[in-house]
Amino acid sequence: MNDPNGLGFHAGRFHAFYQHQPDGPRWGRMHWGHATSRDLVTWEHLPLALSPDDDGPDADGCWSGCLVEDGGTPTILYTGVRQEGRLRRASICLATSRDDLRTWEKARGGPVIGGAPAGIRPDAFRDPFVWRDGDGWAMILGAGTTRYRGAVLLYHSPDLRTWQFEGPLLTTEAAIAADPALVVDEIDSPCWECPQLVRLDGADVLVVSIVDRAPRVRPAHVVAFVGELTGNRFHVHHTERVGLGPDLYAPAVVVAPDDRRLLFGWIPEDPPARGSRRTWAGALTFPRVLSIDPDGQLRIDLAAEVDRFDAPAVRLAGGTIRDGAPWTREFHEGWLELRLSMLPQGAASIRLDVLGSDGPVAEVRYETQHRRLAVYRIGVVRVAGREAHRATTLPPGPDGRLRLRLILDGSVMELVANDRVTATARLPRAAAGPRTITCSAIGGAFHLDDVEVSGPGSGIVAPGAS
Repeated sequence: MNDPNGLGFHAGRFHAFYQHQPDGPRWGRMHWGHATSRDLVTWEHLPLALSPDDDGPDADGCWSGCLVEDGGTPTILYTGVRQEGRLRRASICLATSRDDLRTWEKARGGPVIGGAPAGIRPDAFRDPFVWRDGDGWAMILGAGTTRYRGAVLLYHSPDLRTWQFEGPLLTTEAAIAADPALVVDEIDSPCWECPQLVRLDGADVLVVSIVDRAPRVRPAHVVAFVGELTGNRFHVHHTERVGLGPDLYAPAVVVAPDDRRLLFGWIPEDPPARGSRRTWAGALTFPRVLSIDPDGQLRIDLAAEVDRFDAPAVRLAGGTIRDGAPWTREFHEGWLELRLSMLPQGAASIRLDVLGSDGPVAEVRYETQHRRLAVYRIGVVRVAGREAHRATTLPPGPDGRLRLRLILDGSVMELVANDRVTATARLPRAAAGPRTITCSAIGGAFHLDDVEVSGPGSGIVAPGAS
């Protein structure tokens, strides 16, 4: 599986559609898979929702899109792909359901948008995201220009079937001009894809996935343009990285019944090596909640529903951790969550290491002076060509502490720092067994409050040192 698409809430249940290759754990002729949940963490897989038609505009793949309700009729808009010689041509297609989202009927008459407008490459035109706009509808699409720069396009429609191109909602050039602090490499790309518009109290947020310029390297990372949608243009106030990474891409957003904006991302991995026996590839992150802090920055935290996994927490003694004398515990195999709070006391940096049965698998490093946090994935092939770490600067906390929430679930690590920055790392599968967690001071010391541990893996194998 790869991109989540068509996230929605219908008849008391959340629905997650997603890109799916049913014939094997590798990229191919993509379909739409379908899963449903009442609680956002326990999911039931349903039959395939969309499959390519041999003679249709989606003959070579049903790619990403979205789910809306049109007068009570669930409606999918998606990217249909057809190979024409060496050109992969994309169009925007529509399907509807009349049986509680179980089966889908594709619109007769072909695509609702037949192809890319002038100035946009026909193979860099995809991923519709649609919302109600007054009495009609608005759609944004990811795109790449004929000058090989990313853009988001805007369309309007009275009925979801007849669409008028309004021009670019945002271009690379406009984003660079609007944000002097922007690192251009963060958004420089031959194509922006999977755009999502999130309307929050305090700002509008345009989430875009950035395709890497390097040959055959995909994906790269995700950015959020924080600003305001006015008329037919998006005005950028500032730009932020969505998630610290390194393994999150192509996120999609759903509005929950309580009006929270929930984001799911795709956890990718490399194609299988020759002779690989693996039976699956790809996963989705836990849901995140998006909001805007009083300082105008994007806030990302895990949804409260994730807490349903928590067993009664075990408290492990902390104390003053000095250079050369780390806090170490070894835990049983299984789901494991730790909540740690650390107050720097002269340490130049604080390091948290995760070790699996074959050695180190991940490292979290915090440079105290500059409040710089980085997450490193260790001992695993780089995912889709990307570097194995990302870094960000945390805003100052109210009491100077670094608070981490670390979740280890099989081969996936999810991290929340100071309740506002998240990271996802795809770890070697050896990390699914017993794990050792080590907290170290580099130069000086820090105070580690008592550590809360929960989950089936919270049993201590060895007491370690403290």
